[in-house]
Amino acid sequence: MKDEEIQKKLVELETAILKEVEPEKSSQLSRTETGSSIARRSGEQLAGLSNKRSIEAGGKSDLHYFGGIFLLLVGVVILFQHVTVTTGAMTIWGINAGNSIGALLVLLTVGVGWIVYNSKSIWGWMLAAASLFTIIFSVVSGLRIYFSPISMLNMLFMLLPFAFGAAFLLKGMGGPRGVEEAIKTKIESDD
Repeated sequence: MKDEEIQKKLVELETAILKEVEPEKSSQLSRTETGSSIARRSGEQLAGLSNKRSIEAGGKSDLHYFGGIFLLLVGVVILFQHVTVTTGAMTIWGINAGNSIGALLVLLTVGVGWIVYNSKSIWGWMLAAASLFTIIFSVVSGLRIYFSPISMLNMLFMLLPFAFGAAFLLKGMGGPRGVEEAIKTKIESDD
């Protein structure tokens, strides 16, 4: 009794799936077939349909997507290995700071002292934050970045991961159609 009910439910389920997937073929479904033959046939039809959709959509693939991200990161690492960073004159917004960095340290000390005296003082926090930000900015802006000389072959090997990574990333997103759909979905979700 239970086997018959299970078979009947399987047939109803497969019929419903086939009606959604391929309406013209679902009308040809006969109730005399066994549940396993229906499941096998509908599985083949679903696999064929998913293959058609993946080909039409450009073949979204997690392997391509994450492989593309990995290759882009490899390209960045290789690029950064050929960059040399040295220190130069300390500058504040392009103006040579010279010995005036000491004045910023005095302001930082006053700001920290003010905070210790009264931790709720907004002026103490603002003075300390502004002087600390200016010191960090002047140190970073004083750095000089050089690209070390390399051969053309090394340059090609450095740029190839960027090209392959970008191509794989776009392919993993489903190609141009997949990128368009992702942008449209994002725009629609923001509205």
